[in-house]
Amino acid sequence: MQDRRLIDIIAPNARNISLCILFSLLFWYDLFLPQTTAMVTEKISIPVQSPLSLLIEEFLPSDSFLGKIIGLGLYLLLCFGILRLNEVFSFIRVRTILPSLFCLITGGLLFSPHHFSPGVVVALLVLLSVFFSFKLLTEENPKHAFNVALLLFTAALFSFSCVWLLLVFWLFAYSSNILSLRVFLASLLGALVPVLYAIIGFRGSELLLLEYVQGSFDLLAVDFHFSLPEILYLIFVGLLLLLALVDFMLTHSQENIKPRKEFFYLVTLFISTLFLIILSVPDSGMLLWLTIVFGSFLLGRYFSLKNNRFTQVLLSVYFGSSLLLLFFS
Repeated sequence: MQDRRLIDIIAPNARNISLCILFSLLFWYDLFLPQTTAMVTEKISIPVQSPLSLLIEEFLPSDSFLGKIIGLGLYLLLCFGILRLNEVFSFIRVRTILPSLFCLITGGLLFSPHHFSPGVVVALLVLLSVFFSFKLLTEENPKHAFNVALLLFTAALFSFSCVWLLLVFWLFAYSSNILSLRVFLASLLGALVPVLYAIIGFRGSELLLLEYVQGSFDLLAVDFHFSLPEILYLIFVGLLLLLALVDFMLTHSQENIKPRKEFFYLVTLFISTLFLIILSVPDSGMLLWLTIVFGSFLLGRYFSLKNNRFTQVLLSVYFGSSLLLLFFS
């Protein structure tokens, strides 16, 4: 009876989706506040910025009102994409809105003040690549491998580290016994398309493109500027993620083979992006978006499948600390 009540509470119905949208407006309350120079300082420095990001910045200043509206729209689209991914593939065995809610809250707090960021575009592209990765597992059609590589290397035009995620995809395909020669060649061809478009599109600015690629290999290149309350919040969320990760490793054998492979891919992507952030690669700020997205799946699975007093206390502390950080940081 208690499990049935939990399923009803976390179900992605119209009421819960409407509440999520209201939550997003709450966390983006600074949308209509006057912008000041102090408000737009980056919490993670960006030592190397992609030429494409610079080009977009010329036409759409990130701190403009239009930029913030577009940023909010893409942010909501990202949360909806997280919801739809589990709706389509059911790698979490219950229908749940919690992964979207975790992404909405944690992302809303860590990326304030809010404005348009290429990081949300990167997150959308990589999330879509995950969709095609799962389609490949279902249909074993090489065109899905082409789409995966195409999306990852398009994302790499904003965040070069996304190139390394193609290795994670190949590992997923190999472990799932779907890495054929056709799949491998299709992914190489998909990766080549954005590269060619970048070379053609930035003809005359090749030096800028080369500096972007060379600078992306620097390590320990980023300074983090989180406040003490934000650091404490990150430590708490990190402990929740560790708990969720350990639970998955202990219980994943109880899952069916296909959902287990799919969720293990998400876990591998989470660990990979977190590892790159620990190395402080130049695009760590954009990779933080990916870490939050994949971490939200971990937290969503854990709290959707575990319903006891301990998890209820943890959820209460999470929501309470999130509200405290929102209003008093």
